[in-house]
Amino acid sequence: MNTCHKSPYVIALAGGIGVGKSVVSRMLRNMGYCVYDSDSAAKSIMDNSPVVKDFLVKKIHPQSVDAIGKINREIVASVVFSDEYRLKLLNGAVHKAVREDFRKWSNMRHDQNTLFIECAVLCESGLDGEVDAVWEVVAPEQLRVKRVCRRNSLAPAQVLARIKAQRDEADALGRIDRSIVINDGMRPLLPQIESLLGLIS
Repeated sequence: MNTCHKSPYVIALAGGIGVGKSVVSRMLRNMGYCVYDSDSAAKSIMDNSPVVKDFLVKKIHPQSVDAIGKINREIVASVVFSDEYRLKLLNGAVHKAVREDFRKWSNMRHDQNTLFIECAVLCESGLDGEVDAVWEVVAPEQLRVKRVCRRNSLAPAQVLARIKAQRDEADALGRIDRSIVINDGMRPLLPQIESLLGLIS
């Protein structure tokens, strides 16, 4: 984690698939904060980078990109979430570009006191070096599976495979100083968020 003082103060919203990071992000945006969505940035980079598309076809699956240049996300996901080696290859190809994109985004918002970055793989991506603090959003695994199945029309086994693929990230998060936001559907989120914001104001 970046220990140097800088302005603005950057807080990561971390946590695995289905914990509800996007819900917390939406609440923060409604409160007037700027939030960088690293997942959306990664998708945009993949969609628009010829280098990444060439990498997908050569290293992930020959049918990763269709005839008109559109990425077949179902094929890519089915390969990388069942093959740890290819998952690491894909992540390595995208993480650097996302870090560079985040730096540009944050530099354009230097007038803000506090910025947030939503990121499912904070440590693995190297984005932990770009932030001053971490809020980890957590939820019970059963609830995470239910949420993702409903949102993405996936089978429970597919969701569990994705959670397993993020296990190393969860372990890495557990070793760093962080604040916890519990999103279990029972404890209200707003008081937790307001309490944490009060610590930095």
